[in-house]
Amino acid sequence: MSIKHKAQALAITCIDFRFCKMIEEDLAKRHLNGNCDRVAWPGTSKDYDNVLQTAKLSLKLHNPDELYIYEHEDCGAYGQDNSEKTHRQNATKLANSLQEIRPTLEVTTLIATFKGIKPL
Repeated sequence: MSIKHKAQALAITCIDFRFCKMIEEDLAKRHLNGNCDRVAWPGTSKDYDNVLQTAKLSLKLHNPDELYIYEHEDCGAYGQDNSEKTHRQNATKLANSLQEIRPTLEVTTLIATFKGIKPL
């Protein structure tokens, strides 16, 4: 790469269209639209290996200081095991792995519900 560029954050979301607008609004409130890498994957952190590989590339190429993991309720990728506890466990596993790579990474885990976004 000829020009160095840095993202403020990395945002990891599910592909589910029902929550896109809500997440975009949350990123805008955090002044991150246009200044963050985005990873969208079915189930957000459920497919740990693939999401971790992509997130590691963001850390390497764009050196974000912040990480936002947006899980959501009623996620089809989770099937029957769609509890908030399972979402939290998967998001925490992913966040911990990324913090091992970048200990200074500020992590925020969230869950989008049909009533809004809240901390996970």
